[in-house]
Amino acid sequence: MEFYASCPAAFEQALARELRALGIRRPRPLKGRVSFEGSVRDAYRVCLWSHLASRVLLVLGRFACATPNDLYQGTYDLPWHEIIRPGASIAVSAHGTNPELRNSRFSMQKAKDGIVDRMVDETGSRPAVDTHAPDARIVLTIRGDRASMSLDLSGEPLFKRLSRTVLARAPQGVDILRPDYAALVLAETGFPELCQSARDAGTEPPVLVDLACADGGVLLEAAAWLTDRAPGAARTRWGFQGWAGHDRAIWRELLAEAREREQAASQRPGRIIATDPDERAVEASKRVVAAGRIACAVDIIDPKADALRRALGRNVPAGVIVADTSVMAPDVIPSALRLATDATALAPCASMPIAWLSRPHGGLRIPGRAPSSTSTLLLGSDELQLVCFASASAEAAGTPHPGAGAGELHSGKGSGSNRTADQKPSRTARATVDVGDGKPIPLLVPESEQFARRLIKVARQRRKWARREGITCYRVYDADLPDYSAAIDLYEGTPVEADRGQRDRGLAGGGNRLGEEHGHDGDRNELDAAHGHAAEPATERWIVVAEYAAPKMVDPELARDRMLDILAIAPRVLSVPREHVHAKTRQRSRGGSQYGKQGASVRHGGSPQADATSPLGDVLIREGGLSFTVNFNDYLDTGIFLDHRITRGLVREHARQARTFLNLFAYTGTATCYAADAGVEETVTVDLSNTYLDWAERNMALNGFTGSAHHFVRDDVLAWVEQQVRGRNRWDLIFCDPPTFSNSARMGERTWDVQRDHVELLKGVVGLLEQGGVAIFSCNLRSFKPDVEALRAAGIGLEDITERTIPEDFQRNKRIHHCYLVRRL
Repeated sequence: MEFYASCPAAFEQALARELRALGIRRPRPLKGRVSFEGSVRDAYRVCLWSHLASRVLLVLGRFACATPNDLYQGTYDLPWHEIIRPGASIAVSAHGTNPELRNSRFSMQKAKDGIVDRMVDETGSRPAVDTHAPDARIVLTIRGDRASMSLDLSGEPLFKRLSRTVLARAPQGVDILRPDYAALVLAETGFPELCQSARDAGTEPPVLVDLACADGGVLLEAAAWLTDRAPGAARTRWGFQGWAGHDRAIWRELLAEAREREQAASQRPGRIIATDPDERAVEASKRVVAAGRIACAVDIIDPKADALRRALGRNVPAGVIVADTSVMAPDVIPSALRLATDATALAPCASMPIAWLSRPHGGLRIPGRAPSSTSTLLLGSDELQLVCFASASAEAAGTPHPGAGAGELHSGKGSGSNRTADQKPSRTARATVDVGDGKPIPLLVPESEQFARRLIKVARQRRKWARREGITCYRVYDADLPDYSAAIDLYEGTPVEADRGQRDRGLAGGGNRLGEEHGHDGDRNELDAAHGHAAEPATERWIVVAEYAAPKMVDPELARDRMLDILAIAPRVLSVPREHVHAKTRQRSRGGSQYGKQGASVRHGGSPQADATSPLGDVLIREGGLSFTVNFNDYLDTGIFLDHRITRGLVREHARQARTFLNLFAYTGTATCYAADAGVEETVTVDLSNTYLDWAERNMALNGFTGSAHHFVRDDVLAWVEQQVRGRNRWDLIFCDPPTFSNSARMGERTWDVQRDHVELLKGVVGLLEQGGVAIFSCNLRSFKPDVEALRAAGIGLEDITERTIPEDFQRNKRIHHCYLVRRL
């Protein structure tokens, strides 16, 4: 019988090794799967014991499949009455396309028709279709003019094995690393082979040293290997239960064998030593370990080399070192790297293989040791890096350790690379800097002390300026030092939920409308309380650190270390809690939406939220007497462009003489709020994104601007302007802030380039102005040069007001945007 085990990209070689260890002969690693031949017992053993496979599938047949008729006939010809258990419900999924079968949903339907028709013809009964929890899952795969049909023996993915108790006990906001990814970290150190060798020899099991235990995911998986617990032993529902060929006796025999093995291993349960420089990660791991009922001993120690030395003791068996910094707060990473350097200098640890899971360019470097492999992984939309170091004995022999790479590991974004002995010299966190709180910050780059001193100075200056001007959200640092090329923006506000609770209590006591100003001093709060009004919710601070992508000639590891030092220093200087630090990377736009979306985390195997359900802002800020929500997590931009602070004031100033206002490329509608606050009678807000239109409408409602006088239009702005020019609608004031470039699919075949297309856009904008009306046009292309001659020929006058719209906190970057007043000549 032919089977294959599916897996994430870059798992193939490790999965093939695991299958060999399970007694599978000649497993063949392919892209995203490992194929093998064997018996029903072999397939069951893989289902029960594989830590790395996502699913196990039985290949039912292959056939020519160039057309829809080929697909139907090839599916119908398979003996489904002999494959599917009588009375079992079914579901069909389809993968792949060809020129005649371009829609997976259509292919799925055609295959389902073939299955159902054959079942009806053979048995006289129609199988039930259950797309949510079928008894039998059939998988159609189309490649070119060939197709294959397979039966999923797993049912739910094999990595969905975290118990409900573990998931329920994990602290709120903690996503436990998906078990198959945790298993890969361990497999790449050779940990499974060490566990099995110890059992075979009757010796002490290997020790696991976890230097960054994160959310406890690796600890759970390591405990399963130490206690010889089958990953699938607790599962009660399987895909093979809907298979007519299911052999219950073999399955019961394998389950009994698994119980016996676990019982035997419990006599030597093994030992895990875990720590993490982040105290919250330690607490999360303790709760996860307790909920997981881990039988082996787990020692949670202080994140110090001396504590690790004491925990290891004198007679240390074979062991491995692992760490997961992929969700570690950036300011803690230098401490984790320093701990790793100190730990690997200890005699018992110096010879141990190491696997370090991190964000890209966040891997461990150890003086005198070169990585045996560096691999790129994808977990949902998150890109991760797995860096492995061979054991000292393997390095001396010039051979990789049992779990090292074994081939080219890759992801959908490019293949991983195996480093060689010419690895760049390591930088370790030995230097420190004191920013005035008496707690030295470990640095990866000694020169980062200069950045710390610069940030302390400019932060003090900005704080005084902001307090004087009544500004609560502003840029603190903007690549003041060329080697530390990042922008740091500070936001003061309140979490939306906290503010909503305060408002609810305030309204119950007759509180003010949200759009009105409230005092912030203690006397006003006491006065509010005396009259039954809610006090202003306490303000909190957040920072967004946006790294400008380093030029290609800059060592990416040095750039990474500088960024990590920035992220360690900035929150301490600016008095911002660690959980309120958000790091982003700005790169040259490759097209698409104006506002880039951040990747959603799916660490434990869930799905990222669709755009329609993305949060519209989780923090409430104030600017110019108005309230806005901002979002630090889901998008590259937060929901408000701080460099347009003066520009928004300019909109308000012009709106005082206007009756109607139009906002084009409106983003989150902040300019519309300013215009409405100035008293315009009617506003129209236009953007292509439903998400941002919803956000704009929410911002308007927060400030009390609701009702039929305020319109929100979801449309391609360029097409909408062309349509409106042919109509009668005109506006007194228009604000237009287009993207630099866009090739959004929602624009059809049209693309947008502000340098190329601004003349045509402004012709349309001027065509929508009332007599005597004015438009404010802005763009953020640094090299933008308006075609003044072409505009003048079209009867359009342009007044450059850029200089007076650049705020004080953006004076270092006066090309942050260009701004113009546009009128009809």
